[in-house]
Amino acid sequence: MKFGALYVATLGTLVGGIELLKAGVDPEPEPQEPPVAEVMAVPPKPEGASPEQAGDGPSVRYTEEQCAAQQGDYREACFHALALQRAERDPEGALQACAAIEDPLHSECLADVSELHARVDLDWSKATCETIGPKKWRDQCWFGLALAWSVHDFDRSRELCESAGQWRNFCRHDVNGEIAQVDHEDALAWCNETPMTALQLQGCYHGLGKYLGRTAPDTGLETCLRVPRAQDIHPQQCFHGWGWALSETDTDAALARCEADGDAWRDSCLLGVSANMKRFDVDRALDICQAVQSTDLRGKCERFLKR
Repeated sequence: MKFGALYVATLGTLVGGIELLKAGVDPEPEPQEPPVAEVMAVPPKPEGASPEQAGDGPSVRYTEEQCAAQQGDYREACFHALALQRAERDPEGALQACAAIEDPLHSECLADVSELHARVDLDWSKATCETIGPKKWRDQCWFGLALAWSVHDFDRSRELCESAGQWRNFCRHDVNGEIAQVDHEDALAWCNETPMTALQLQGCYHGLGKYLGRTAPDTGLETCLRVPRAQDIHPQQCFHGWGWALSETDTDAALARCEADGDAWRDSCLLGVSANMKRFDVDRALDICQAVQSTDLRGKCERFLKR
């Protein structure tokens, strides 16, 4: 994605949300990660600031003069876009743009700039993360640094997750999932061989299924079938993530694959589809839960929908 498109999308999303709020209509809720346990906290920006590496310079340029001429929320949205525009090549100028924004958006702006500059000067980005006051955004900042390095330096990105505080487990889930998309053998081996808590291990396998399900469903299926079966919860979580990912593009096709390829883990796959469907159609998500054969898993599916 070119930077210009990213800036326009960022500004458009922010301004669109403002208009919806002013009209008395709630904007579409942010996607939430399916839990690897009954309850899991979600980072404020689980996808990070820049889902794709920025390209050449933007075709649309924002200026301080243009942003200063705006009023209220539009002004902050403009300065945020300006900060993103400057982040890679002019980090100090990006911080200057962030300074024109009030908290909590100020902290979000600092985290975004740090992530976008991380591949240029990681030490600068680390230092900037540490200046962020609110813990959730400071931890989000470190999470973003790990995402920025995920497919470029596996060890470095995983190490950065260790500083992500309250989002550490989520960071491990997403970063190893990103790694799986470029080297699924390395990602699976990391889950299998790295000492983790029970919750962290569940999240690790879930990330494999979810991220591979998005880009390489057949590889995701093969990988989930190779997850060690010492505890059923481990392949269950991988298939939950796989089902969620498949349903992001085609719910009916995802259900068909759960039935055809889920094997012993069909129910877990259906749970993933239902969890994703909750964001759009709770009634259909409940119908999917009703198709789950395991009484225990059906109960988990229904409890998640009622949260």
